[in-house]
Amino acid sequence: MNQAQRKQPVVSVDNAPGEVIILPPVQVRRTTPAVTRWLRELTQRLLPPLLGLGVLLLAWQLAAMHSKGFPTPLSTLDSALTLFADPFYQDGPNDMGIGWNVLASLQRVAVASAWRRWRAFRWGF
Repeated sequence: MNQAQRKQPVVSVDNAPGEVIILPPVQVRRTTPAVTRWLRELTQRLLPPLLGLGVLLLAWQLAAMHSKGFPTPLSTLDSALTLFADPFYQDGPNDMGIGWNVLASLQRVAVASAWRRWRAFRWGF
């Protein structure tokens, strides 16, 4: 600020109709840019779950290193990728992909739900 803005106005008390109250200058807070606020909010939302997941994977890896027969996270990921690579293959009645198993499970749920609805409507529930 220059010198002219810092000076307080001079008011004659004799001619003033009432009391003159001199207020301190208003300080304006700087606003942060929208991108900075967005990045800060994103970091606050994503960092805790990612750190928790990292700690879980680290604990899993340490437990797998000290246990015989306990799979590591990477071997589990490799098995999952192999399992989900072709979910609808069928090499016989007992050798099917996971997609067919999920569909069979959903079919059982739908049949049971329909039966329960029929029974409830018939009995007046």
